[in-house]
Amino acid sequence: MLLSEAVVRTNRHIVRKTANKLLETPRLNTFLALDYILQQARESENEEIKLALYNVMIECTKKRGIPFYLAKGLFERYLIERYDFSRLEETYRRGKELLVYIEYLQPSERIIAYYRLGLQAYALKYFDDCIHLCRQGIAEDVTESELKASALLAITNSYINMGDCILAELYLKKYVNNPFANANRTKYYLAQIHVKKGEFSEGIAGFKECLVEAERESRIAIATDLLEVYQQIGDHEGIEDLIKKEEQFLPQQINTPKKVEHLALYYKQKGLHQLANEMFEEGIENLIQSASYYQKLGAFAYVNECIGSIFVAHRQFGKVLSEGIMEMLEKLCQRNCK
Repeated sequence: MLLSEAVVRTNRHIVRKTANKLLETPRLNTFLALDYILQQARESENEEIKLALYNVMIECTKKRGIPFYLAKGLFERYLIERYDFSRLEETYRRGKELLVYIEYLQPSERIIAYYRLGLQAYALKYFDDCIHLCRQGIAEDVTESELKASALLAITNSYINMGDCILAELYLKKYVNNPFANANRTKYYLAQIHVKKGEFSEGIAGFKECLVEAERESRIAIATDLLEVYQQIGDHEGIEDLIKKEEQFLPQQINTPKKVEHLALYYKQKGLHQLANEMFEEGIENLIQSASYYQKLGAFAYVNECIGSIFVAHRQFGKVLSEGIMEMLEKLCQRNCK
């Protein structure tokens, strides 16, 4: 058919036009046409083409009131769009539209939708949403999986952030009973609970143990939390010692929103610490690095906060910003305006 030829050509405008023509053909049953479009989208390896086809499905099924295929289109589109870290807020909002039609998904798809939306809510710090969505997935999920384990951890950390250590400990126990549980992650969240309770010695000991045992790609979250505790209790030596070892915990693959967020926070904490200790150039460079990571997340309020800290330091120190720093700031601001 013409649509399959258009898909091979990978021109999204032609694909979109052809798919719409297919749906307008009076001789072809609408459900058969939608099924064919869905099949073509799933078989394509080009994400732009997939999105073009899913968008055609969504527009058509909204107009004609066909919730089964609308749910399919929204679900498949969300699974692609959620990986765009710079549009997390937008893709989460678009993804939540699926909840209205979620009953039309297969049980396995429904569970994945709840988990993925819940984990994205956690990344955006919508802790109430995270708890509600992940619990919905867990309630329907009779299997055990890494995704379910991740959902249990997201609920645990959401409760930690909300200051409810009792429920955090309850869900941490549920996580421990999951066959996909990781002993190091259990120690890490237990250390977080200790810190939340004000038990800093136990928390620091736990973080240090985790930092040694964890794989390199998992260490940035631990290091960031440990640095935050050191700053909270004013342990200057602890901060300096941790910064000296950063080559051991900076990730080599930056492939999740949480890694980007942790890197942004680490460089911000490091930069502010350096400025507080009169290391002007180093502090400014690290704040710019932090802002660039926040920019990847579309977290422009934090970008502006970092830039504001840079100008406050410039005024306090009374030093001229080097040409190199000015160039970095210029590039950062240009990207911020796009």
